[in-house]
Amino acid sequence: MRKRRQSKGIFCIEGLWDQDLRVSSSVVPFLDLLNLNAPLEYIHMDCATSDEFEFYLLKWVQKRYERFPILYLASHGYARGVELGRDRYSVDDMGKLLEGRCEGRFIMFSACSTLGIDRRILKRFLERTGALAVCGYRTDVNWMRSTAFELLLFSQIQKNELSGRGIQSISTAAKKTARAFKDLEFTIVTVKNLPHPEE
Repeated sequence: MRKRRQSKGIFCIEGLWDQDLRVSSSVVPFLDLLNLNAPLEYIHMDCATSDEFEFYLLKWVQKRYERFPILYLASHGYARGVELGRDRYSVDDMGKLLEGRCEGRFIMFSACSTLGIDRRILKRFLERTGALAVCGYRTDVNWMRSTAFELLLFSQIQKNELSGRGIQSISTAAKKTARAFKDLEFTIVTVKNLPHPEE
């Protein structure tokens, strides 16, 4: 369990944003901005194929990376999964790969529409992986607004411990913040099965 005052590092896997490799879009400046607010370790890995994605996911759950309990998946998305260049990877496949390996961990899909699926699928994902929470967007999102929202969200995560009790506080704060960003259709599902932010 990561205590409130312990920095909770971010393990970021970033998908390929554009087939034209001269386009240099990246979430690294966002991660650096988070680090300006308070010292925050992060690992950032670029990923363009399903094989690479699985490789980094399995690295993330290793004991040596336990100081990075927040998985931040930044990529294009579709309802039920993420896009990695030309490959796609589903939430279901991710659940199978990470089965029983995510205790005390938090998963953020920073991808358009990935969580635009039945909440029961997300609850099964949590049960299967053991993660404390999974969150993301149910629709296509504006990059600037989602970035602003995520800055606030990650700030709340750092203020609370990653535990059953702490995740309830994070979820409550996320729901409150999400009210000012209704167009993002943000959703969070936790081990406590708390109501949707708009409920």
